[in-house]
This record gives sequence, C-alpha cells and structure tokens, in this order.
Amino acid sequence: MLRNIIASQRHIVSCRACSANIISPEVNIPMELWDLLDKDRNPLGLTHPRGRQYPMPRGTYHTVVSVFTVDAKNRLLLTLRAPTKGMYPDYWEFTGGSGVTGEDSLTSAHRELLEETGINCPPEELIFLGTLREPSAFMDCYLCRLTETGEDTPIILQEWETVDSKWVTFCELETMIHKGLIPPPCAMRYGFVKAKLTEIIGEDAWLQADAEEVSTLENTPKEASHE
Repeated sequence: MLRNIIASQRHIVSCRACSANIISPEVNIPMELWDLLDKDRNPLGLTHPRGRQYPMPRGTYHTVVSVFTVDAKNRLLLTLRAPTKGMYPDYWEFTGGSGVTGEDSLTSAHRELLEETGINCPPEELIFLGTLREPSAFMDCYLCRLTETGEDTPIILQEWETVDSKWVTFCELETMIHKGLIPPPCAMRYGFVKAKLTEIIGEDAWLQADAEEVSTLENTPKEASHE
C-alpha cells in the first residue's frame, strides 16, 4: 500500500541510479534528494526531492541532523537564518539539515557542520545524543565539543543560509527560547537533548559559563563620571 502511494506521486524518484542528474526547475541546479524510510527507519529504496512544493508521502520519513557545537567556555554556537529563508527567517538556530541520498547520519552531521560554519569536526569526534522522531523525519542530534574558545574558532557562514553567528551560554539560550527568538522545532530539539548535554558536559560547567560572564561584566572598568 505504502509503495503504491509513493509510486503515484510524480515527483518521487524510484531509484538512486536515475536521480543523479535531476535538475530543480526553480533554480536550475542539481536537486537535493533524500532517501525515504519507513516508520521503523528501514530504507524504502526510493528518493524524494527537497522542497515544500513536494509534500512527503504519507507514512514516509527521511534523516535530519542537528549539531550542538560547544566551545571551551561551554557556550553553544548559534547562527542567524538569512532573511530570505522561506521558513523562520531572522531566527537563531543550531547547525543542521537533511541528509542527502547515499549519506549515513554521521556523514550528514559532519557535512552540515562544515558547510554552515566552516568547522571541520572529524565524524568520529561527534557525540551522538539521541534520535527524535518528528512528523516526517528521524532527527539525529550530535554534540561537537571544541577545545578552542569561540573567539579562536573562525566561523565561515554558508551563503544564502545564514548571515551571522554568536556563542551563548545555557542561560542565554533559554532566555532566547522564552522570547521566541529560536524556531519552535529547534527549541523542541534542545529540550530533547538538554539532559544528555548536561550529563556529558556537566551542570557545573554550564553554571560556570554563566558565572564567568557575570564576573567579566563586574570587572569591566566603568567610565568616569563627568558630573
């Protein structure tokens, strides 16, 4: 039944071998394709093009990854979505995206992190945090721990995707979520991995990051009064 539903949709490519040269009519560039999975994450041997104009067939899923990058000061990296993005423009988010056909989840996480930030974290150093099943995707979450501080880590933004980046503490992130500055799907993923992140990094480390920022502000020389 599921295969019949999929086959009936014109935009579904039925095999990987014939999908390599498909061109997106909107932008005239090779179209990004996803491998389709069933509810138990078994491959269906079919691919699906990216785009809201191509709804996912009922009962199918694809792989999506999210990477939480933490620097030596235990701050999280956020990037600002471009104002031209169709969904959640001008929102701050974690690194992530969809796996493309032929990739495994870990390879996708490594590629997305490199493409969106310029950070080349070896796949074997990415720490798996868990999988969250969303309405049409298996969301695999990873942690990238840097030995350098954010200030010593050059960030190369991906053109058309993001326009800015910043490092925030746990406390700052949760304030941003409360203010609605983080897309709801990203906020949900953060909630899903928060306990695991705290377990790996340590609650004291998060509190220390916040305390260091307060200490820096307190020790900043105040401008002389001109009264």
